[in-house]
Amino acid sequence: MIKKAQENAVNAGVSECIDFAVGDLADMKAPAKRPGVLLANLPYGERLGSMAEIVALYRQMGHQLKQHFCHWRAALLISEPEMLKLFKLVKHKQYKFKNGPLDTLLALYDITEQQTQGQSESKTPLHFEESVAFANRLKKNRQALKKWLKSDEISAYRLYDADIPEYNVAVDVYQHSAVIYEYAAPKNIDPNVAQKRLQDVLMLTCETLDIAPAQVALKERRKQKGDSQYQTQGSQGKTQVISEYGAKFEVNLFDYLDTGIFLDHRLARKRVRELSQGKRVLNLFAYTGTASVQAALGGAKSVTTVDMSKTYLQWAQRNFALNNLKSPRYRFEQGDCIEWLKRTRGEYDLIFLDPPTFSNSKRMRDSFDVQRDHVTLIKDAAKLLAKQGTLLFSNNKRGFKMDVDALALQGLVCENITEQTQSPDFARNKHIHNAWVIRHG
Repeated sequence: MIKKAQENAVNAGVSECIDFAVGDLADMKAPAKRPGVLLANLPYGERLGSMAEIVALYRQMGHQLKQHFCHWRAALLISEPEMLKLFKLVKHKQYKFKNGPLDTLLALYDITEQQTQGQSESKTPLHFEESVAFANRLKKNRQALKKWLKSDEISAYRLYDADIPEYNVAVDVYQHSAVIYEYAAPKNIDPNVAQKRLQDVLMLTCETLDIAPAQVALKERRKQKGDSQYQTQGSQGKTQVISEYGAKFEVNLFDYLDTGIFLDHRLARKRVRELSQGKRVLNLFAYTGTASVQAALGGAKSVTTVDMSKTYLQWAQRNFALNNLKSPRYRFEQGDCIEWLKRTRGEYDLIFLDPPTFSNSKRMRDSFDVQRDHVTLIKDAAKLLAKQGTLLFSNNKRGFKMDVDALALQGLVCENITEQTQSPDFARNKHIHNAWVIRHG
């Protein structure tokens, strides 16, 4: 960017009037003893991609202005008026502009001695003192999980899940990165208060867990419909590898709503691995094939992985490659699992069936609702199940009720194993998923 700016200055005939330098905002100091004017066109969310990084950047800008630019004037161009609060400065004037298609705001500040009073080299103060309780809970939870994480070789886990009602988020840790899921605030909560709490959460997560703001992804948890779970949220392409019981998986924290692995299904995948020795395994609604990898590592005779998304099937193949798994007996098939079951012939000793709660994808013939349609789905899957085979069925619908009687009429026996598939990091959320073992009666 500096090189391009230098070229522009030459073309404009003003290169001799401008000094250029590459630098870090955290090291920014006044370049002269006499007061001057500081101009900044700060990055927008569209450009930077990480809300945590944006919050950290804006807070850092306010800190530097108060620390090193007393008696200066500042003109800051931003995209979100809400972000002005992060500077912790009182603005002098503001003007609204259009920067291309984007609405922007030019905020003017006089950095007087009064504005800088109380400023020190310490960390930027929080919006709410009670936010410290959130940080303390992160520390407490991490200490409680420490022994388990080490013994089970787990590098991705849930650290916090709305433990404190006012801080209504979930925090998942992926080695030296984190994903913060913001749950919808109750209607009686002031949106401005919720926004400030979220900003405190972002900063405290980085500081408490020693994670760089650029490595924290912020996402909103809401009901997904149709193809939305398959759509990219960005295009940063920042992937990393995490481990689970010795298996390696590729995750992407920024480009999709989900990261490539459902952490709450960890023990279900472990059970798949334990049951797979010498078995013919079928993984339906396979997503990125994490359960398929565990089956192959468990010594499965064959593994068939089926999902509607080409993107996720390719991801599954990369997960197999990460674990040095290569065999013609590992098959990957793209298709609507509901239709695939109806047309497929064959027999499997172990079937892992983890359908979505709801889908009305355009790639499906009809909509799917797991409560309404689970009997038909399980019945069709059971047609491919060997006589002494095992079908593991799970879903994430809160309040799901298995129609045991209807399945009994199909000659199927169900056993609820939900408690056996709940790992310590999801102890606070007993309803995160439900799981069942189904066999021929």
